[in-house]
Amino acid sequence: MTTGPDGQDFEVLERLAEIRSRYGPEHLVTRFICRAEPEMVAAVQRTQRRLSGSVAQPM
Repeated sequence: MTTGPDGQDFEVLERLAEIRSRYGPEHLVTRFICRAEPEMVAAVQRTQRRLSGSVAQPM
């Protein structure tokens, strides 16, 4: 979720916006992304913390 279709680097929210723009508002992919965005963003953030060696603090 941080790499574009041509290998470019993206922040997760930029990547989701890029996908939406390619598929259009009514496409199944766009509708899925809208519903799953909070979970996908959280997963990317957890992974980035783990890769950086940070320990996530419980909420």
